[in-house]
Order: sequence, then structure tokens, then C-alpha cells
Amino acid sequence: MENYSEKRQYERRNCKTPAQLYRYDTGKKYYEADTYYDADMYNYSEGGGYLQADEKINVGQQVYVKIKNYYKTASGPEKYETYTGYVKWSDELGTSSPGGQYGYGIEYKNSVYY
Repeated sequence: MENYSEKRQYERRNCKTPAQLYRYDTGKKYYEADTYYDADMYNYSEGGGYLQADEKINVGQQVYVKIKNYYKTASGPEKYETYTGYVKWSDELGTSSPGGQYGYGIEYKNSVYY
């Protein structure tokens, strides 16, 4: 099995942060979008994060991630209210997963600094 951590550009940090995942809809901002899903973020880095949600979102889909417990002085993903990115990969987890049935690797559109 390959060790993907050696290929990563940024160090991953673990967390459990409640969030919402919004599908990008042409012409609308994330807060105007009709399609959003409750999610949990389980790790993050300057280049992206891993989230779990109950809904299927396609690889390549542009998304917004909105952090529910956002505050400016945080040192983790809660430091920013929203992130824009793309679903880099997805994994079907099954119904026994506590955070959701699907796992998503989100690559941020722009690097973020914590």
C-alpha cells in the first residue's frame, strides 16, 4: 500500500469540526444556494480538508464549505467562515459511518494559512 502522506504538499491536522457543504450553483453565492448538506470536517491542511456527509457529490464538483463554529482567533479550520474548493476524491463509507455515508477530499481553490 502506498504512503500518501509522503506525497502531500501540506501537513494534515486532525479535527472534528461541524460544517455545511454547499454545491456550487452558477450565478449564486454559497449562502444563496439551495443545495447544502450537513457535514463534519475530520482533518485539514493549507491545501484542503477531509469531510464526511450523507449526500453524494461528484468528483470535480465545485463546493463551498461553511464552518458552523467559526471565530477569527481560532488556529484551525474554524478560523475562516467559508472555503471554496473542488471535490478531489470521494469514498462511499456505508451506513455505519458516524459522520456520514460519503467521505470527501476537498482541494481548496486557494491555499489557506492557519
